[in-house]
Amino acid sequence: MNIVKLKEIVANDAAGVQSYVSASDGKPLLDAKLIEVNTELTNPNNAAEVACRSTDAGKAKAAAPDEAPKSAGHYAVITGAVLPPPKKRGNSSGSGAPTKYPFADLPVGGSFFSANTEHAKHDAVKALGSTVSAQNDKYSEPSGEMKTVTRAVRDPQTKKALLDEQGKKVMETVQLPVKKYNRKFTIRPVTGGQSYGEWTAPADGALIARTQ
Repeated sequence: MNIVKLKEIVANDAAGVQSYVSASDGKPLLDAKLIEVNTELTNPNNAAEVACRSTDAGKAKAAAPDEAPKSAGHYAVITGAVLPPPKKRGNSSGSGAPTKYPFADLPVGGSFFSANTEHAKHDAVKALGSTVSAQNDKYSEPSGEMKTVTRAVRDPQTKKALLDEQGKKVMETVQLPVKKYNRKFTIRPVTGGQSYGEWTAPADGALIARTQ
């Protein structure tokens, strides 16, 4: 349910401005009796949108405090949130996620939030970093190009970087295929109480967004 759209409709009603809504945004609001629609009146700029207005229940819903995201396994898709800038020492690796996240449902610009408290080590970015990487790989395909990369040699069992006699990382130069990403997801840490675009983080955690 698009609460942001509902708040927009309520604000327009208060200002005496006609609102219009698409079927995808309007049906959940209509089914919940939060709005009324007039299918005879369409948006002059978009015939797929019809006129609407908020009900008393809709006004009450829009005025109510935003609901906190549900617990693990029931993640709401957020619209209007903006990823914070990357930190110089940000950690984007992790051990994967124990639950299902709504990557497949995210539109470009859509995002979802995971609180640090949902994870054993209280670090959502670290816990979900590998999940985000796996999702990026899932929606990628070979581009046919190759790139030269210099990287640390890792132990095949522990995955830790190998060190030489001087304690320095052993490096190797390899050719790797360049991937073409059909969808791209990015994860960033967020601070509880801080606003990111139109969205305010309810707690410390991670914001995962589809950027492509």
